[in-house]
Amino acid sequence: MTETRRDEIEAFIRSLPDPEGAGTFLERLENQPSFNSSQITLLLLSRLLTLASYSPFLGETILLNPDYIDWLKREAERDLGHVKSTEQLFQELGRFAVRVAASDEQSKLAQFKRRELLRIYLRDCLGMATLSELTEELSNLADVILAAALAAAHQDMVNRHGTPSIRDERGRIAPAEMAIVSVGKLGCRELNYASDIDLLFLYIGEGKTAGDGRSADSVVDNREFFRSVASQVVRTIGTASGEAPVYRIDLRLRPYGREGDTVWEVERAADYYRNKAQNWERQALIRARSSAGNGALVAHFLDLVLDVIFRAEPLPDALADVRRLKEKIDRKEAEKGGGFNVKLGRGGIREIEFIAQALQLAYGGREPWLRSAQTLIVLARLAEKGYLSEAERARLSAAYTFLRTVEHRLQMEHCVQTHVLPVGHERLNLVARRCGYLNRPDPAAAFCADLEFHTTGVRAVYNRVFQQAADKSAAASVVEAKVEEQYIDDETERLARRAAAAVDRLEADPNLAAEPVIAQALPRCISPVRSLRNLTSWAESLATYDQEAREAIRGILSNRMPVLIERLLVVLSSPYLAQIIVSRPSLAAAVADPKPARTKEEFLRVMKVAIDRSGDLATRSDALRRTWYEQAVEIGYRDLSAVSGQSFVRSGKQSGVDGESGHVGTEPENSSIITRQPDAADVPIQRTTGYGPLRFGEALRANNLEQTALAEASLQLGTDIALESLDVKQDCHLRYAVLGLGRLGHTGMDYGSDLDLLVVFDDEAEWAPSEVGTTASSPQEFYGGLTSRLVRVLSSVTREGFIYRIDLRLRPDGQSGPLAQGLRSLLGYLGERASAWEHSAYLKVREVSGDLDFGIEVRNAICDAAFDAASRNPSLRQDLAHVKARLEREKGRGSRRNIKWGPGGMTDVYFITRYLQLLHRVRFGTELGTTALIAHLGERGHLDAEDTKQLLDGYGFLRSLDHWMRLLADRPSPILPASHVVLGDIARAMDLTSLDELEGRYSYYTDAIRRVYVRIFG
Repeated sequence: MTETRRDEIEAFIRSLPDPEGAGTFLERLENQPSFNSSQITLLLLSRLLTLASYSPFLGETILLNPDYIDWLKREAERDLGHVKSTEQLFQELGRFAVRVAASDEQSKLAQFKRRELLRIYLRDCLGMATLSELTEELSNLADVILAAALAAAHQDMVNRHGTPSIRDERGRIAPAEMAIVSVGKLGCRELNYASDIDLLFLYIGEGKTAGDGRSADSVVDNREFFRSVASQVVRTIGTASGEAPVYRIDLRLRPYGREGDTVWEVERAADYYRNKAQNWERQALIRARSSAGNGALVAHFLDLVLDVIFRAEPLPDALADVRRLKEKIDRKEAEKGGGFNVKLGRGGIREIEFIAQALQLAYGGREPWLRSAQTLIVLARLAEKGYLSEAERARLSAAYTFLRTVEHRLQMEHCVQTHVLPVGHERLNLVARRCGYLNRPDPAAAFCADLEFHTTGVRAVYNRVFQQAADKSAAASVVEAKVEEQYIDDETERLARRAAAAVDRLEADPNLAAEPVIAQALPRCISPVRSLRNLTSWAESLATYDQEAREAIRGILSNRMPVLIERLLVVLSSPYLAQIIVSRPSLAAAVADPKPARTKEEFLRVMKVAIDRSGDLATRSDALRRTWYEQAVEIGYRDLSAVSGQSFVRSGKQSGVDGESGHVGTEPENSSIITRQPDAADVPIQRTTGYGPLRFGEALRANNLEQTALAEASLQLGTDIALESLDVKQDCHLRYAVLGLGRLGHTGMDYGSDLDLLVVFDDEAEWAPSEVGTTASSPQEFYGGLTSRLVRVLSSVTREGFIYRIDLRLRPDGQSGPLAQGLRSLLGYLGERASAWEHSAYLKVREVSGDLDFGIEVRNAICDAAFDAASRNPSLRQDLAHVKARLEREKGRGSRRNIKWGPGGMTDVYFITRYLQLLHRVRFGTELGTTALIAHLGERGHLDAEDTKQLLDGYGFLRSLDHWMRLLADRPSPILPASHVVLGDIARAMDLTSLDELEGRYSYYTDAIRRVYVRIFG
């Protein structure tokens, strides 16, 4: 080693948290016979030293397994910036298991886990991943290991006893299946480096195995079969042999705890949780999900117990019960003494989790939006609903990130489950340096000051939440939630004063008070009360942000406060947009100077500028997210301002402002245009014989087209980032296309729409990896990896949020099929195995990214294949009608209030139009979209004039209703809101005169659509 290189290395070691430990590691590494300093770059060596400095455990792992150094080098060269998906980890585990020398399954899995921890913790130490990304990757790793152990145990039992079976509801024999339900940290995808994993084993149906064909004794019942499988999984994962246990497994959350069976039939398990379980056992299921095995089985189980986890009525004792449990923990911790416990101590992680879970239990029955399992997401949603202030959310989220990081540093020193800080100053100093306090004169003192700040903040929120529960009577707590249909004048005025005070505290313009500005702006708001609350939350949220963000908005407020506040109030009537803006308060700048509607090319230019300013791949993905949110807010403002150009008049007065006095809130919220009497819900609706077209139909279509353009631009840029992460050569030509289905394919994107995608490549083209710049052995592997990266770029939840939910379930064979499809294989599937419903769904396919010329070929070939297959299907109509009936039953539950899945809903129109397309081999006209398709079918004579008009008017109404429900309802749902207040907001946005008109139109149009559906399908 040269003297210059030695000096560089020693200087780097001195910059690490534990220079002495890193120096010792380097000395031992250099003394290994296999060590060759000329083959290890400075960058690689710096990363090895970083791991050894932050985790002596991982340093020892490297020394005991020197071949991991080459693996880590390859991983770093490929990309350290992304989260490995379960699919990718499965593939790597398969390759690892073939090469590893260990003979038993337990040792292979333990070694694989330890190797993957090197990469994950290196990303952590280098700051290349957020807390959410780290815990997601740790959870993915656990899921893959569980799935591998389950598959091996299941196959071993099948070899000995044959396949277990059940009889389905039609009496047919079907395989019986099993699933592993994870709860706790793994269940919410927040696994620690040294967490236990809390598991519940379920299987479906009683029956017997087929036997091994040689002995009658080999036949066992399903319970015995799956009990043995579960026990073998526990032994493989949870017991030590040559290696430490892969994971410590905790089964105490199963029915009856330690006394209960290891494995439970799903109906019996559901019965236990419904009728016998204690509240804390049901609370644990908030975080339940499928980790391995049959995911549909777990979904069925959770459906069966959902209403006892989240009660329809408020739970007055929920907060008090959790508070008593935390007090018990506090007493035990006080008895132990020693260092501070970052998990169980006062103001620690457990208090944050208890705040979130207690409020979920109390209000989740009425607010499905609160039912997320992940802590940071729950906190955000609780703030959105008003159960936490935005300042409290920011305080708890920052504390949670800080405390979880400390927990990780403690655990990864020796990979043991600990949460207790050391007492001695020298040891505490080392923890502080590992937590980022490297350049402080006294790292321990600075660390302890921040620890005190965060835990004090958590405790303050905890006391506020749980003291309210202690002080309230049971009768009062039952009605603690917002009274939905009644806002008195004093309440509106109070909210306005509070919002004005919050804005004034920003010290924007000392010469201009916010209150008269707010009073002047309120008449333009669809929901003044909601706008006022959200404006307060926005100002409080902005106050917690960094100096740069605050100064940027203050600059706008100083110069243009009346304009900004007026526009913000308009936008903040929407819960969807308010959630975005309150959690990212600097986005208010997007409404200060909104631009005209943009095309795809204009979106590409704007977003690419932001991305190109970024550095590595992770920051490029975040730049895409940030600029996407800016565009989404601008679109939302244009949308809402178009319908708030005039004051909303309620009961003959202007809502929210007295024209003479200027005072806010001159009348109750429920005295709106909805003039129904208190018992009007019981009065039959007077129906008219017909309605004219909606006023905002053209504006809605323009909005859908702009949102589609934004989605297409995001997909194209997301694809570029994904390709870059795979080190694909920039000048190579790839024969593949990303195609949109559903709303994306039909140019009908709306707020909160998923992206239904299909990735197709040319499987007849010659595959030359070197020309592409990849090591993938096949196009299937390469394009599958590209699809996975694309999904992660657009769907991963980071500190910047996420862009779209990606749905790949329409690909051949659904979730069990490969992520990307070869064109030849896809066409074979469509011609031979696809259902009539799949043929109809594929008619919406449209090229949106990749090689668009190839995409056009794919689109035409897919449509031809669907038409050909449909022409050979004599039961096409019956097949589609059967699927429609099932969807109506399962998703719509037969409800006339479900605007998508219910009778006469939008799905009726989809099935009508697609069936006629398949029957008559009708391609789309020059314009895309369901409305254009209806008109096209009418022009070609496949729909008569009356049916065409009924479908056009009815579908236009439902799409407008769906659009405003997405913007104005408290949570995304296809079911009409029960709240008359929310329905009134929607009616005003749709330019309807009353709730009666909204209800009357809805009944009229759904009845009309249903009549057309019955005429066509019988």
